[in-house]
Amino acid sequence: MPTLRLALAQMNATVGDLEGNAATITRLRTQAASLGADLVATPELSLLGYPPEDLLLKEGFIAATQRSVTGLDRSNSLPPVLVGTVAEGLDLAPSGDSRDNDDPFDRRRDRPRIANAVVVLDSTGVVATATKRLLPNYDVFDERRYFMPGIGPHTIVNVNGIAVGVLICEDVWMSNGPAAALVAEGATLLVVTNASPYARGRRNEREAMLAERARQLNVPIAYVNMVGGQDELVFDGQSFVVNADGEVFARAGAFREELLVVDIEATAGAAGVAIASSARANRDELLVPRLADPPSDVAEVYDALVTGTRDYLRKNGFRSAVIALSGGVDSSLVAAIAVDAVGSSAVKGYALPSRYSSEHSLSDAQELAERLDVEIRTIPIDPAHLALEAMMNGAVDHEIVGLTEENLQSRIRGVLMMGISNDSGAIVLTTGNKSEMAVGYTTLYGDSAGGFAVIKDVPKTLVYELCHYRNDLALELGDLAPIPQNVLTKAPSAELRPGQRDDQSLPPYDELDPLLELYVEQDVTADQLLERGYDRALVERITKLVDFAEYKRRQMPPGVRISAKAFGRDRRMPITNAFRTGAK
Repeated sequence: MPTLRLALAQMNATVGDLEGNAATITRLRTQAASLGADLVATPELSLLGYPPEDLLLKEGFIAATQRSVTGLDRSNSLPPVLVGTVAEGLDLAPSGDSRDNDDPFDRRRDRPRIANAVVVLDSTGVVATATKRLLPNYDVFDERRYFMPGIGPHTIVNVNGIAVGVLICEDVWMSNGPAAALVAEGATLLVVTNASPYARGRRNEREAMLAERARQLNVPIAYVNMVGGQDELVFDGQSFVVNADGEVFARAGAFREELLVVDIEATAGAAGVAIASSARANRDELLVPRLADPPSDVAEVYDALVTGTRDYLRKNGFRSAVIALSGGVDSSLVAAIAVDAVGSSAVKGYALPSRYSSEHSLSDAQELAERLDVEIRTIPIDPAHLALEAMMNGAVDHEIVGLTEENLQSRIRGVLMMGISNDSGAIVLTTGNKSEMAVGYTTLYGDSAGGFAVIKDVPKTLVYELCHYRNDLALELGDLAPIPQNVLTKAPSAELRPGQRDDQSLPPYDELDPLLELYVEQDVTADQLLERGYDRALVERITKLVDFAEYKRRQMPPGVRISAKAFGRDRRMPITNAFRTGAK
């Protein structure tokens, strides 16, 4: 049985950085050549970065992309490579949404007719092009806005007598789709290029699906995925290969760039365009493939947050970050993630106590900073608070109390942090979690003010799990646990009035978070919540809070997506909305 040495180039691409992405492809391709690879596969849209969104509509971008493809290295010493890009002028379906192309109301008619594509490049240039047939338009995906579905012959290239069918992400998910068609046309190995964003449980889902497809088609399948952060999205990599029996026998690590090189035995096939490899066709020994152990769920989430934060700062040119440290669990976790992402010297904390701040809040923030080796400064906000109280009292002709007075403190802190950001060039990392954002337990232009919301998609109960995980990891490495024990045991509080606790305004988080997961992430209705045994008053109260807080969430900074449905790209509810899902 012939063997193909395949290199899966799990790369970190930056959207729009055509030159940088091309250099990364060449670097990994050169590394693959030194390891005797016959073929290199890069992720979906590897040359452009994913998702390029409206860059695809920008004047000159498509032409620049085509020039970048032409400029890729064609040296005889490098193996052929699959490069993710866009294609024009090929066989494409009339439109991405099945409307007739002559429809005068089709506002896409003047847009470029492009496909999400993979080009096969060897020393002679582009020898074949595969186009994506199935365009996802759900969750975070919006591909029908930009691309036309490919039609016509499928793409098979022949390397070392193995007929390699080339697929792009969604095309492998349908059981009777392009993958089955490629095998019917003679492919004996399938290579799938992907830009599959991370969400909890997604690795298991991918591997189960590919295992089923491999058994169904009786061919091995190789899956190469992107890695790194892009705005809210983070890509976990974890590229892998399954044999024809559906067994995973090679897997790359999570959240890091890696070249996974594997020898794949496949049935000989005569189909496809023949391409010559610079590597030896026959080898005396097969490589022992790397089979990375998948991380635990909590470790995977933590690494996703670190990766997303690091790449957001790095790719947007921020060299440092500032955080308001309250001594609470949320800001403690954000500080730990920031230090792991960019280093302690690039992170600075600010304690901003008011007259209501407890002594332990200041001491806990100070201890956290010492354990993380982060500089911290204390700036009491009482002078500003008193001044603004007096101004507000004059503005409304009475003494302000309650929420108005409480939120002044948060907004003073927001103004200070943004001022520090303006002066230093550091980005403000906000510290609000998903539970708070869901029910509107956050202050506009206060604690929500900042450039990146690290734990925006992390429910409060998971915040505690992540803190314990980070402490346990430090202890395993022989280091001091970064997050003080008192932070993990004291009652959560915004400390905006004497003796305030979160559970005075909200149910305990271990009760609130499961309900929010059902209502927000799984779209379970209020009536269905009642059928599951939830208290009517609680359901009516929480669903009302979630629905009303949409206008707040729309103004929040971007943050790392770790769930199957995050606020933002996934869940796009109208702000002005008269429909209510309250229990009947």
